[in-house]
Amino acid sequence: MLAFALTIFLSAFLLFQIQPLIGKAILPWFGGAPAVWTTCMLFFQLLLLGGYAYAHGVASRLSPRAQRRLHVALLLVAVALLAAGALLWGSPVLPPPALKPSDPGHPVLRILGVLSLAVGLPYFLLATTGPLVQAWFARVHPGTSPYRLFALSNVGSLLGLATYPFFFEPRLTLHAQGKVWAAGFAAFAACCALCAARFAASGQAAPPDPAGAADAPEPPPSARQRLLWFGLAACASAMLLASTNQICQEVASFPFLWVLPLSLYLLSFILCFEREDFYRRVIFGPALAVAVGTAALVLSQGFLVSLPKQVAAHTFALFAVCMVCHGELARAKPGPRHLTAFYLMVSAGGAAGGLLVAIVAPRVFNGFWEYHATLWAAGLLAIVVLALDPGSWLRTGRPWPALATLMATLALAAAVRRGDLFESVVFFFSRGVFASFRHGALVAGVVLLSAAALWATRAFWWRPGQPYFAAACLVLAVSLVGTVLLADVQEFRRDAVLLKRNFYGVLTVEEENKEFPEMHLLKLRNGRIVHGFQYQAPDKRDQATSYYSPKSGVGLAILKHPHRDLGLRIGVVGLGVGTVASFARLGDTVRFYDINPQVVELSLGERRVFTYLADCRGKVEVVQGDARLSLERELAERRPQGFDVLAVDAFSSDSIPVHLLTREAVAVYLAHLARPDGILAIHISNRYLELKPVVRGLADAFACDASLVDVSDDGAYWGSTWVLLAPRGDVLARSGIDDDADELAADKTVRLWTDDYSNLFQVVKR
Repeated sequence: MLAFALTIFLSAFLLFQIQPLIGKAILPWFGGAPAVWTTCMLFFQLLLLGGYAYAHGVASRLSPRAQRRLHVALLLVAVALLAAGALLWGSPVLPPPALKPSDPGHPVLRILGVLSLAVGLPYFLLATTGPLVQAWFARVHPGTSPYRLFALSNVGSLLGLATYPFFFEPRLTLHAQGKVWAAGFAAFAACCALCAARFAASGQAAPPDPAGAADAPEPPPSARQRLLWFGLAACASAMLLASTNQICQEVASFPFLWVLPLSLYLLSFILCFEREDFYRRVIFGPALAVAVGTAALVLSQGFLVSLPKQVAAHTFALFAVCMVCHGELARAKPGPRHLTAFYLMVSAGGAAGGLLVAIVAPRVFNGFWEYHATLWAAGLLAIVVLALDPGSWLRTGRPWPALATLMATLALAAAVRRGDLFESVVFFFSRGVFASFRHGALVAGVVLLSAAALWATRAFWWRPGQPYFAAACLVLAVSLVGTVLLADVQEFRRDAVLLKRNFYGVLTVEEENKEFPEMHLLKLRNGRIVHGFQYQAPDKRDQATSYYSPKSGVGLAILKHPHRDLGLRIGVVGLGVGTVASFARLGDTVRFYDINPQVVELSLGERRVFTYLADCRGKVEVVQGDARLSLERELAERRPQGFDVLAVDAFSSDSIPVHLLTREAVAVYLAHLARPDGILAIHISNRYLELKPVVRGLADAFACDASLVDVSDDGAYWGSTWVLLAPRGDVLARSGIDDDADELAADKTVRLWTDDYSNLFQVVKR
């Protein structure tokens, strides 16, 4: 039994250790976008489905000896491939640098290809272990439940995830992590081969019938049961990826924010399959209602809610949804005879959820609406589960839980919008937007009066054993939640004249002040953050705006540069609307780097919206692709750009591409600066993170002069915070920039960010 337990534990631990490891390794190759992790998860779920299908086919069709020969052979091939990788490019699991993309096209296919080459076969074999080894265990140890091994595998998975950001990532480089992981895989392969030999020696090709069941074998699961397994697994998987996207798009895509949702997902599996009494409908049904309502309220409030509260609300919603889905899966699980079929349907549902979020949603939705859709679908699925269970409170016709849910939903809708009772009814029935009551006291009074009226008239609408009224209340509650979520989508799109989504984010072009020609403008929003705007009046079209005022850090670096009259070469990491081009004069060259083709199209396409680049008086160059990879490639080709000013301003929504603020990244930037008077300008304005300590550490690491340019919002321009770094000489002082800047001082110090280490917790604003 110890061999089986150790094999299951090691496989689960390694299965979930490799996910953040390989995800972090390829994240810089694709711009640090949150969709990188979503695509990685899709790959893992597809291989998991393949592994479960393999386990189901092997366990049901091959003899014990044939199973042993096939599986051990595959394990030996996987170990050999890991050894070959270590010999050929120095790492058994990290992909070779030759696989780095040369352009931003087809990122999903490229990520799937890179992962397949790097860890495809080892991950596939780890994915087969859970159902296959549990099936072996059930045949070697008849009468002992294999579902305890499933709980053990989830414990291993959780430990594999939890130890990565807190133990392995801070202490080991990526290459060292890969070598440790490969050694663990070799140990797993040996344990798995031992289990296969033990199973083959038992000679049992099929699980024995339980005592007394020979005359009445367990019937196969019905189509409805299989569909229920599939739907519950798909909903939980979609919620996992959608909530991870929702969190990462506003902060940063990095391992901890991947691990936290995935850990809660696994924790729900552990609790639900370890002991059935951990999941109780009386607890998690109301928890689901509260969680969905809280998440909907947070979405409607946007930036009025602090970052910790947003993360707490979204992770609470994820956990509640997963507990309900996985709890109902545990209640509906079959006996050991149909174990592999059960796991196959669960993995198929998980893969379907991943496909919906990673592939379908970006093509169907022009915003991150999959989170809204999954929240609503979870509530609807919970009602379906209750309706299918003859013993549920819904089928027995008890109305009070449904009434409480409906009243809570009414209170939620009241909290989302401001207005009065009449306005609420009109908006809900005519426009699909449920406005709120003006005062909380009125809300409470209406709820209490409604409850009293329902109680007084219960003889007319409640018949014991009839579920129609309770079902109607739940359906109405779900409809109201959908209306609240739809209102958030409509609010986001209210002023949009153009809305686009691709792998790299959601772009919205909004029009303002159209009725006032002098103030008429178009602005670009990435996610929920505005990334610049341009006035449309002919005499104001070339005016620098938003974060790029003449007094901003980048404005001072360009306008006060000692070589201003000699012609500047300006580099910009992150195109935005192209505002920096407005500073260029005849003889200047502005070279933009941007990974998002849609951003470039908005400034250079046939139907361009922003004209800063077209109207630029200097020469404009645009390089498509990840800025850091492009700059590294230029250095490798011995083409340093010799920038007089290099501005780094590449954020997706408010999310930071961490790989652009590491020691290795800054070394690349400095190598592209002109000598001796090059200036590196880094934009660190952020709603949630205090980045001064990070840049202070980078300045100290390279012995750079550093000046902080913090401009407050004066109405004409937005507030912005820039840090100017000068690697040598006294260019900041000679140009007079220091007269308009402050010394970069940080309230605290943080460990230097590198490609192998970064810690956003230390810089979260309190």
